[in-house]
Amino acid sequence: MPKTEEMTNFTFKMDRKTRKSYSKLCDEFGLSMSSATLALIRQAVRTQSMNLSMRDENGFTPDQASELQKRINEIEKGNVARHDLIEE
Repeated sequence: MPKTEEMTNFTFKMDRKTRKSYSKLCDEFGLSMSSATLALIRQAVRTQSMNLSMRDENGFTPDQASELQKRINEIEKGNVARHDLIEE
């Protein structure tokens, strides 16, 4: 680890709900928010990449969520067709 005089502070803002959720997640991993964030940053620097998932809380990608919402809207409007299940 670098000497104290070589360290610097990094500060950013986030909403309270996200902070609380992130704090809980870090606690479940047995890490402080600071150590978890530093580990993520070090990994990104080491690998020169960031592996981020853009899935929502239900596990859908933005395209999947959009398609699902489109289908829900069609059902709510009554624009549906009934199909019998055909087993082979």
